[in-house]
Amino acid sequence: MKSQYKIKEVCPECGKKNCAVFSDGHKHCFTMDCGYTYYPDKKEKKMSNIIPIRKPVQRLLKVTPIALAKRGITKETCELFGYGQAEYKGMPVQVATYRDQKGRDVAQHIRFADKKFAWIGDISEVQLWGQHLWRQHGSNGSVFVSIFEGEIDCMSGSQIQGNKFPCVSIPSGVQSAAKYLAANYKWLDTYCRIVLCFDNDEAGIKAAEKCLEVLPKGKVAIARLDRNDVNDHLVLGEGEIVKTKLWGAKPVRPDSLINAADAWDLFTKETSKAISDFPFPKLNEFTRGLFPSQLFTVASGSGAGKSTICRELCHHFLTKGNGLKVGYIGLEESVQRTLQGLVGIDMNLPLHLEDDIDTEEVKVAFDKLTSARNLYLYNHFGSLEPDVLLEQIRYLATVDGVQIVILDHITIVTSGLDLENERRAIDVTMTKLRSLCESTGIALILVSHLRRPIGQAHEEGREISTSDLKGSSGLLQLSDVVLGASRNQVGEASERQRLQLKILKSRHTGMTGEVDKLLYDHKTGRLVVYENTFGDL
Repeated sequence: MKSQYKIKEVCPECGKKNCAVFSDGHKHCFTMDCGYTYYPDKKEKKMSNIIPIRKPVQRLLKVTPIALAKRGITKETCELFGYGQAEYKGMPVQVATYRDQKGRDVAQHIRFADKKFAWIGDISEVQLWGQHLWRQHGSNGSVFVSIFEGEIDCMSGSQIQGNKFPCVSIPSGVQSAAKYLAANYKWLDTYCRIVLCFDNDEAGIKAAEKCLEVLPKGKVAIARLDRNDVNDHLVLGEGEIVKTKLWGAKPVRPDSLINAADAWDLFTKETSKAISDFPFPKLNEFTRGLFPSQLFTVASGSGAGKSTICRELCHHFLTKGNGLKVGYIGLEESVQRTLQGLVGIDMNLPLHLEDDIDTEEVKVAFDKLTSARNLYLYNHFGSLEPDVLLEQIRYLATVDGVQIVILDHITIVTSGLDLENERRAIDVTMTKLRSLCESTGIALILVSHLRRPIGQAHEEGREISTSDLKGSSGLLQLSDVVLGASRNQVGEASERQRLQLKILKSRHTGMTGEVDKLLYDHKTGRLVVYENTFGDL
């Protein structure tokens, strides 16, 4: 009996709900850049015994540029963009070749005679189509870039302008336009203006408005066409109309002044509700949870337990069961150490200190924590340029859909500078991070060190105040919440295990003061809430 389609489920490889399950137990993912197939073991019907078969890599087709007479596109334009004809499975097709971020040919978009499309190759990290043709320009220059909905329109727009001005196309339909534009944000930001020229239909109009959210504010213009698309204008000899639309498009600027009577949607938008609670009860009471667009700073002395707190928070967000996506940027530890900490929390074991570990048990805990593909880690150690950091966080928010980013820590980003420049760099970076939180809606938890005080050190249990934040007043002024964590690391054994949390600032509730008292359990590697006062221990 022929196998029948049953349901669609999330693919364990790519994380997209595009994996078809058939009646004989086999599965196949139809995501373009995945293609995984699973066959159950014939002796065992358990779904755990499956054999993954990777889709073979397809070779790219040899393309011959040709004129597209019916489209009004010349051979010279097709040669410029590398668009042409090839043979695919015995059929003549039109082919557009795409490059990855390193400029290598990695994928091809195939157009059949019946106007159906297919992909071959890897489109996971492609540039915008045609991006490699145009050199970058300073953002203060006079050159603008036009973005079109497809390759035909892109070549049409370029040809209308004499193939002299930057024109690019999104790779895969307007429904994914925002994703690909966000992935190429840095390149687009080098232009003084970005003109969106999608099809003049409902899907194109909605997609253009959505793209405004992920592109540089104040730079983006939308060109409204008279006909359905640019190629329609070209075929009818209306190139001057398109040129006027592109060159005359004005940047869309958000309205800053509104009447309060028209602000109900802003009043009730989702940012008024918490994304998540915290694993510590009194911290929840004082803050009411973690909110969208919130900048939450954790500050303490060196070795006091800031990273341990961050891992506890991260584990809590991932295991709440509401599908939160978390980005974790740990600049003072490796990806391995971060994962050891997170998986160890799940197992109640300090894995980085264990010699005799049951690998199977660890793998079960690892899969439990990561199989939903909701955790993103930054594979980098040490300091990095602030603009690179901002680009990575923006990518997590706009492309990967991350709601919470944990940055451990902000101080290392500007390390190596002299004192005055370090303060200025932290101020500028904090201002940009604050703006990024507002524009993307992410909640950002960042870690900050403290400046060295005169007299008793913070590592000796000195109480933390807002004036102790290292390097810049911007840390305090721009943060919505500042959480201090103090621990006497040179006291008695029992005292060294105690960590006192204290809210130094809470813009949302206004409540400050001591909150949870935490105890570090050496056997489990966990921070546990201690309800009574430390004096009763």
